[in-house]
Amino acid sequence: MKPGAFLVFCYHAVPAKPSLNDPYAVPQNLFVEQMEYLRTHGYHPVSLDDILKASQGKQELPQKPVLLTFDDAYISYHDFVVPVLEKFGYPSVLAVVGTWIDRPPKDITEPLMTWDQVRQASKRRLVEVVSHTYDLHKAIQYNPPGNVGAAVSVRAFDPTSRNYETEEAYRARIEADFAAQKELFARQLDMLPRAVVWPYGRHNAISVEVARETGICLGFTLEEGFAHLSRVHEINRNLVRNRPIRDFIRTVVDPEGKKAGIRALQVDLDLVYDPGSYGQTDKNLGKLIDRLVAMKVNTVFLQAFADPNGTGNVESVYFYNRVLPVRADIFSHAVHQMIIRDMAVYAWMPTLSIVLPDKDLNESLRVLERDGNSTKPSTSWYKRLTPFSPKVRDLVRAMYEDLAAHSQIHGILFQDDAYLTDKEDHHPLALATYQSGFARDIMPADLDNDPELAMTWARYKTEVLIGFTKLLMEGVRKYRPEAEFARNLYARVLTDPESEMWFAQDYELFLKTYDHVVIMAYPQMEKAREPSEWLHGLVNKVKGFPQGAEKTVFKVAAYDWDREKWLEDTMVLEEIRQILVSGGRHLAYYPDDFWTNQPSLKKIRLEMSTQTYPFMTGNQQ
Repeated sequence: MKPGAFLVFCYHAVPAKPSLNDPYAVPQNLFVEQMEYLRTHGYHPVSLDDILKASQGKQELPQKPVLLTFDDAYISYHDFVVPVLEKFGYPSVLAVVGTWIDRPPKDITEPLMTWDQVRQASKRRLVEVVSHTYDLHKAIQYNPPGNVGAAVSVRAFDPTSRNYETEEAYRARIEADFAAQKELFARQLDMLPRAVVWPYGRHNAISVEVARETGICLGFTLEEGFAHLSRVHEINRNLVRNRPIRDFIRTVVDPEGKKAGIRALQVDLDLVYDPGSYGQTDKNLGKLIDRLVAMKVNTVFLQAFADPNGTGNVESVYFYNRVLPVRADIFSHAVHQMIIRDMAVYAWMPTLSIVLPDKDLNESLRVLERDGNSTKPSTSWYKRLTPFSPKVRDLVRAMYEDLAAHSQIHGILFQDDAYLTDKEDHHPLALATYQSGFARDIMPADLDNDPELAMTWARYKTEVLIGFTKLLMEGVRKYRPEAEFARNLYARVLTDPESEMWFAQDYELFLKTYDHVVIMAYPQMEKAREPSEWLHGLVNKVKGFPQGAEKTVFKVAAYDWDREKWLEDTMVLEEIRQILVSGGRHLAYYPDDFWTNQPSLKKIRLEMSTQTYPFMTGNQQ
């Protein structure tokens, strides 16, 4: 383990004989075998106090530190776990849901401890009792269709009033719960909890802030992998299931594991929405999801904005927000239906190509290009807003915050509209920023006559656009702290070193900034005479950068926009296979039409499926 790292395991019930319908109940014989493995392989279980003091620099952790946590206060913790751990000399943490002790849920597979038993446990030297919240270990409705999500991490939707919970009301709900748990612990246990175990591992910046304000020193999630002393309010835990000992050993030895390669489909929600009928929209969504399940992709880049006319300029979206009109509030429902089928969903979102409802304001904030010695609104495909405007930054961040607050997305795919050409941006706010950054005015003649200045100016714009997306990332992480971020990149930026001048994009900086870079590997659009050679060269360039292959998603086109026709399935498959043979790891394609089966499901899933040999399943369509 690296310095400051430690392992945390999350257990639930530990019965003599688990019921068949509870995968999280670990049999007692298996539990003892796991503890014996830790003992004989040099692991050192530590206490919550050890973690807290080490994070404060007051002591060091031993080699191979491990923390054992037990959720929900099942009776087997009292009857079996504590006596066994005392024989090993191992500390443990017990997480208690306040309302559950007196009113246990009906669907649990084992009785819970009583307050007397929790009290007895809290007095033992090797046990620390912590909060699992007072009454937030439940699901609540968070959108009009009736989907439910973890009470800590979603904004409630009231089906009677048809209103969403405001941020202020959400915060008040979390504060009330923490106050109730604090009072309950003081009354029943004569102590206050020092840590919170977030139900289902879900939390956000607001809930963490509330926890800290009420005296909570540590917070536990269910993110897998190593925990670290630098992040004690978001401590990773590895969920232990009823599986053979070899699976436990694999987690102990390599909790990070190797992530599966991405197989992503970029989806137009415009094709799903039926303006005349919500019922038909839901049926359309079902048809799309059937295709995704059959294809066995593990990731979806899902359109969160409306663009029914294909202009690329966004006037409305598919989620509740404070900035743009809502065409239909269906995005969160679509996301929900995908994530319950174990797909990671990234919201495909615009960054600058947003059309504000206030036409005068929108025009005043447009990116400007130079036209001789004057300027005019950009004539580029995307009619973008200037990233140099504080107003634009505030509005777009607010929209991203609302997206994250009202949907359970795994991340964001930034649209390919985050660019500035070599003739953009000459907006007055941009010019003022250049003057400050360069200590001089940037005049068109200077850029024409000084290539070095022009390149420096391009790099400056590149960094401004990256900074703009970082601001949006902060907005998303307010509600989705584990969110990952991907950004589209034009292939020419990689194949032609001078292209940063034309786009204000840089592959190396993207690798350092985002979790993934999605290269638009479209040989037809790039007029490549030999698509296979072009793709091979593209992959080789990616492999030349540190973490290039690991962080890059190659997105191929299934449609030729110049000829306005779908590419042959065999051609798409050839391109995908060329990328794989050349050393590419992550794949995506766009577009997809589930109505016309374009591209052919039977063929495209041969390479897009996460199942190794889909053609051997007997389920071809």
